[in-house]
Order: sequence, then C-alpha cells, then structure tokens
Amino acid sequence: MAEARRPGRPLGGVHGPFSGFERLSVLDFTKLLPGPYATQMLADLGCRVTKVELPHFPDGARDMPPLVDGVGSLYWMVNQGKRELPLDFRKPAGLAEARRLVAEADVLVEGFRPGLMDRVGLGAEEALRLNPRLIYCSLVGYPTAGPWRRKAGHDLNFLAVSGFLGLSAPGQRPAMPPTQVADLTGAMGAVTAILAALLERHTTGKGRRVEVSMAETAHSLLPVALGELRAQGTDPGAGGRWWDGSHPFYRFYQASDGAWLAVAALERPFALSLLEALGLGALAPLADDPAANAARLSEALEGAFKAAPAAAWAERLADKDVCVTPVNRLPEAGPFLERLKDPTGG
Repeated sequence: MAEARRPGRPLGGVHGPFSGFERLSVLDFTKLLPGPYATQMLADLGCRVTKVELPHFPDGARDMPPLVDGVGSLYWMVNQGKRELPLDFRKPAGLAEARRLVAEADVLVEGFRPGLMDRVGLGAEEALRLNPRLIYCSLVGYPTAGPWRRKAGHDLNFLAVSGFLGLSAPGQRPAMPPTQVADLTGAMGAVTAILAALLERHTTGKGRRVEVSMAETAHSLLPVALGELRAQGTDPGAGGRWWDGSHPFYRFYQASDGAWLAVAALERPFALSLLEALGLGALAPLADDPAANAARLSEALEGAFKAAPAAAWAERLADKDVCVTPVNRLPEAGPFLERLKDPTGG
C-alpha cells in the first residue's frame, strides 16, 4: 500500500510520530473498523504495529469495495504503516509463534467476541502470565461482565442503547449518524486506556488488561444531556435545548445558493457581533434572552443569510469573531483543513 497517499490523516488529529514510541511493539488482533482504527492511531504515534490475521479468515475489509490499488478502501485507510502477519494461531505451530510474539510485545489489542482468545490460548490471563508487562486491550461492544457480553452488534446498535440516538425529539425517527460514532470513539477510548496503562507501567513495572465498551463510550459522549437529566430529572431529548437546534444562535442557516452555514454564536458577545455583521444591530436587545425571542431572531437570521451565497458570507465574515463556518461536503473538507494549516492563509 502506497504510504505517500494518506487521505484523512492524521487519525484522531494527532500529528506524529513522537520520539520513543518506536520502541513500543503492538500486536493487532482486530478487524474491520474499531480495532484497526485504534492501532492505526498507535502506528501514527510511532509504535511498531504487527497486524495478525488468520490466513483462512482475514480482515473482511480487505475486499470491501470500493478499492484503492486493489485493496478495500476501508482496510487501506486504517492499516497503513503496519506489518502484516498471516498466522494460524488456532494450530500448534501458529499458536507457538503467537505466544512468542506476545511474550515480547508491549501492547496487544483484540476485538473478538469475549471468550475466543481464551479458547485459543491467547486470553488476557495467559498473555499476562507470558508477559507480565503487557498491556492487553479488549475492545468490545457491551461490557463483558454482563448478560450481553456475547451479543452481536454494530455501531448503530451501540448508539441506540447508549441514548445517543434517543436524543431526537420523541416520536420522530432517530437521525442516521453520518459516520460510525461509537466504533471510532471506542477506538479512541482504547488508545487513551492503552497510553494510561503504559504510563502506569512506567511506575509499577506491571502490565494490565483494559477493556473498552463501545456502547459505554457512546454513552460517555453525552455529558451535556446527562448533566441535564441528573439536574432536572427530565428527558433532555424533549426539545427546546440550546444544543438541539432550538437556539437561534446555535443552528444551521441556508445561504442564497443553497449551501448551509453552521452558526454557533452562543455567548452574547458573539451573538451581538453576528447581528451587527448581518445588519441586524437593532435586534441586539433580543440577544439578552435568545430562548424567549427564538422565533423572531431565527426568522431574521434566516432572512439575512438567504440574501447572499455562502462564498460571500465567508468573505464578509472572515475577520469577524462570530462563530460561523461552512458546512463542507466531504470533498471540500480535506482541502479546507489543509488550508487551515498554511501559515500564510493561502
């Protein structure tokens, strides 16, 4: 796979590699998206990652279209810079080699259903016996101590049970997420746990097993809504919250060319600056209580943004502190972010 072509990099927004990470050896026993995304982040940090695959049951993402240079685009995106090792660890010779690798590794990441690694002789207890300094990370859908430990699931299921999707207004169809939120944040949670365990090992000299549940990780993404639930005892998904599109200064508005703009001028100074920039300064008193004046403010903002195309608004608001950004389509997003890294602003 060509290392020069790396769209979407760096994963997690982390610009590596970092000095010292090249000394860390990572065994990747994962497939598809969550586990490989986690180990790709470790590879991007500078770790030496070895992807171990059963020859007769390799990562299904390899052949998942569309293809890049004959390789599934998903596989290509999250398996760059890794050493690939076909190894039948279900047979004695392969298991012996896998155990040798485990004994020398710093980190092992696995994403199988609970129990599989134990059955083949590579479970956490045995792996830590072979290598007491090992960080053994299991990335799972649901907590392995509970009744759903072996229940099949994918990203949509994890988001569903976590409350993430249920924040839509009651009675409405939940919105389909545009990406695999639970999978990817679970992967980031796994990387966080691994780095924390490595730091702990620096003090104690001992490894440990860490487990990250994607359903629980998705639940943890809701601090604002969970805080409201705890404080008020009412369903935050019932609407009328500042973060659900009800707030006039925290929602989407459409420009005259049909493009959408994201407005997040929540704090009063931002709201006042936005009203002034849009020629709506007379409405400034309404910004003292945006919720009470939501209908009037939203109508005025909608009319103002409809008066010009998105490019004109980008130019007009470029030097204004108003928290307005374009809603980029994916082909636009990469070049846009690349421009943000250009110190000349070109």
